[in-house]
Amino acid sequence: MAAKYSFKKRKFENGFQEVDLPELQYFFKIPTSRVAEPHPYLDDVISFSESKVLFDFLEYSQHEIAELMEVDPSTLFRWKKEDKQLTRLLTKTIMDMDKIIAKGIRIFGTEALFSEWLHTSNHALGNKKPADVMRNPYGLQLVDESLEAMSWGTFL
Repeated sequence: MAAKYSFKKRKFENGFQEVDLPELQYFFKIPTSRVAEPHPYLDDVISFSESKVLFDFLEYSQHEIAELMEVDPSTLFRWKKEDKQLTRLLTKTIMDMDKIIAKGIRIFGTEALFSEWLHTSNHALGNKKPADVMRNPYGLQLVDESLEAMSWGTFL
């Protein structure tokens, strides 16, 4: 698994504290500058082997990964063997999933608690498991919205 998140607090003389939020990505941390141009992800693609850590965290089977990537499972086997570079669209989808994982771990506090939530049926998601809903591009947004609602205190 990737390193755990830690929040850094800085205390000022007036008693206020500032919290340094961690990166938006969890498994795919790419150093960026806040004023970098062009956007650092524009030309980036990841290899199939780099995506393994994310799929392991989500506990996806080969069939589920093939469904997500809209390819035949035999194609996945070939990609794994060749360590194929994924397309920008697949890379974006995986990066979006990674952002949701980072947000979930920040909200739940640990990988274990977030993973438990991911693999438990959720009424707000039509009694489906969030990890299953995330395999659909539109489902990514629903899971993100659910996490955002929980971050504001809504019980889901």
